Amino acid sequence: MSIETDDRTARLTGVLLVEEVEVLAAWLRTTDQPTVDLSGCTHLHSGALQALLVFQPKISEPPADPFLAQHVLPLLDPETAAAVVAPEQVALRETDQQPGGEV
Repeated sequence: MSIETDDRTARLTGVLLVEEVEVLAAWLRTTDQPTVDLSGCTHLHSGALQALLVFQPKISEPPADPFLAQHVLPLLDPETAAAVVAPEQVALRETDQQPGGEV
């Protein structure tokens, strides 16, 4: 299983499959002020992403995986993402969002 939990922290590692989404959602639903460690996660099933978006746990450790760090972490925790994402990537996103910015 790609989910290890204790009283307040879930550690997601490797590939989080659809079969594990309900376990994650149930833990998030029943845990007071949950935190999630994504440092070892390499893939999130879309259902797991949806659960994280709904319950909005604190992200205690950002993902090491570049795709998750650049594209998923900003949705889950914009403050942590701003500290993790490289400045040139932030500048590129700002250019893309400006009127007349080239994609």
